[in-house]
Amino acid sequence: MKRTFLVTIMLLFAGFILFAQQATGAASPSLPTSAQTKQDAQQSLNQAKTNSSQFESTLDSLKTQLTSGNNAATYKRLKGDIDRLEYQIKNAEANIQNEINLGHSVSARFIDELEGLIEKHKTAMAEMEAFVSR
Repeated sequence: MKRTFLVTIMLLFAGFILFAQQATGAASPSLPTSAQTKQDAQQSLNQAKTNSSQFESTLDSLKTQLTSGNNAATYKRLKGDIDRLEYQIKNAEANIQNEINLGHSVSARFIDELEGLIEKHKTAMAEMEAFVSR
């Protein structure tokens, strides 16, 4: 109990000292003048303008990178489709030619499949052409 009383008295005394310092102005900083405030505001504005310019430059760079990345992905997909179709067409033609060389008849279904692959190839080429022209 004595300790609690002693701690309370010490805290009150410290609070009184702090209050007295504030009342005399020893602990409070002076307010900046209007000119100083305007100068600080101008510096902040200049820094914000510099940052804004950097942000726009970075945004443009990111947009360019994104477009480049999208273009690369589109090209890769289209090139892969065309290559795959060309491989399938060559295999189908070779299989049909082998059947003909062996003297076997070739069913219309194989010719239709080859024709479908060629149409898909034309479609993929048209898509590549549209990609190149945009």
